[in-house]
Amino acid sequence: MWDEHVFLTREQMQTYDRIAIEEVGIPGPVLMENAGRGAARIAVRMGNGGRRFAIVAGPGNNGGDGFVIARHLLNQGLKVTTYLAVPREKIKGDARLNLDILETMTPVIVDITGPGAAKDLTRALNNSDCVVDALLGTGVSRDVEGRLADIIEAVNRSETPVIAVDIPSGLDADRGVPWGTAVQAQQTATFGHLKRGLILYPGANLAGDVHVVPIGVPGFVSEKAGIDGRIISEKYARNKVPKRPRDAHKGTFGHLLVVAGSFGKTGAAAMVGKAAMRSGVGLVTLGTTAKAQLALESKSLEVMVDNIIERTDAPLTEKTTKRIGQLLEGKQAVAVGPGLTTAAGISALVMRMLQMIEVPAVVDADGINIMAKDPSGASRISVPMVLTPHPGEMSRLVNKSVPAIQADRIGITREAAKSHQAVIVLKGSHTVIAAPDGRVFVSTTGNSGMASGGMGDVLTGIIGAFLAQKLDPLDAAILGVYIHGVAGDKASERTGNCSLIASDVIDQLPVVLKEWGV
Repeated sequence: MWDEHVFLTREQMQTYDRIAIEEVGIPGPVLMENAGRGAARIAVRMGNGGRRFAIVAGPGNNGGDGFVIARHLLNQGLKVTTYLAVPREKIKGDARLNLDILETMTPVIVDITGPGAAKDLTRALNNSDCVVDALLGTGVSRDVEGRLADIIEAVNRSETPVIAVDIPSGLDADRGVPWGTAVQAQQTATFGHLKRGLILYPGANLAGDVHVVPIGVPGFVSEKAGIDGRIISEKYARNKVPKRPRDAHKGTFGHLLVVAGSFGKTGAAAMVGKAAMRSGVGLVTLGTTAKAQLALESKSLEVMVDNIIERTDAPLTEKTTKRIGQLLEGKQAVAVGPGLTTAAGISALVMRMLQMIEVPAVVDADGINIMAKDPSGASRISVPMVLTPHPGEMSRLVNKSVPAIQADRIGITREAAKSHQAVIVLKGSHTVIAAPDGRVFVSTTGNSGMASGGMGDVLTGIIGAFLAQKLDPLDAAILGVYIHGVAGDKASERTGNCSLIASDVIDQLPVVLKEWGV
């Protein structure tokens, strides 16, 4: 959907515009002209040869962008109707300047501020080939009500394709949720940089296909304004793939210890091990319960299987602690959690092991739940970690509700990474990755077919494999999440989304890596 792009918050974009105008010296009308001209090109393509365009313009700079778009469309000989959502006298500044210029071209301008005007708007828009939503921009910070809400609903009722200017009207630029209501666009022309709300759901759905339109601002302005995060591109991910020297042996690519599985949940451990092997690790040892070991011996051909505890409820003893130490010998990384339980014996074992290890670890599923139950014990873990919660596990980890987390996925993930001093991977549509130093990355790979059991186990194995191959935790998480999604997309091409299962994703890992030249 997107190439590699940074994204900014509402406040950062305001700073970006201010620096461009006040420090760089680019006049506001020039920025508006560049934005409108670029958006007009996209609107023409979206019109697909049609000649009738409708501009729905609001009071601020977003409306001003709409007036520029209208002028450029008129200059191409197209039929344009501009619908004013506010009285003309309330349009000020750069927007008013462009409205005045537009009016010299004897355009069709329709006032939709009167009673009942919004009710007739849908019918009028249906007579167009493309609707340009220039009603409200990124500055919206409260629920849209009254006439403006009615206009948004009128746009959404129309059957004509909509292109949003900068951001769909009514969408929160930071949280990606509607302020009461928001325009459903098929495409969005956003200016300068992506906004956070365009990559978070439901905002990503409301925005449709997003195009980043350059507006002539020097690159250093972005750094000065502050960058919220980065979309992971294939090039960015591929550059992190571990090199494989020709004279390598299995020890070259690391030995991963996987502590996972319990009776009835051995499939999780098996998938972690297989995903790790398919991701290039040299050796994998599965450490599990004695009872689960018997089942895993027959499921796991390429990995070694050993027991680390007799029963899930067995107390932690000196013998068990010694056994942990033996299994940790010679390992370059540890993966913990899938298919475990939170029974007392397992919980004590996991916490003791995480406090003992001296190599990086990826922690998922019940490993995260165990840490969440014992924050004091978790604070004594000193090794670099990658935690991979889904929203429910994140809820337990940070003691916030799932709706609160989903409403601020980036902010809460960044906060959790800092407080736990770990790389946090918040799974879901457009997975968020945050580092303790505040850096944030978002992966847009993957599909709805991956919302099924076992997908997290596959991701744990992939990240564990890259940790064992000596990638640092952030790079292992970035590469792991991205390639997990790419493999899922390839698998979906073969099976469709409905029938996609986790083992299909594992089967596509070698296909992806081969295409990448690994």
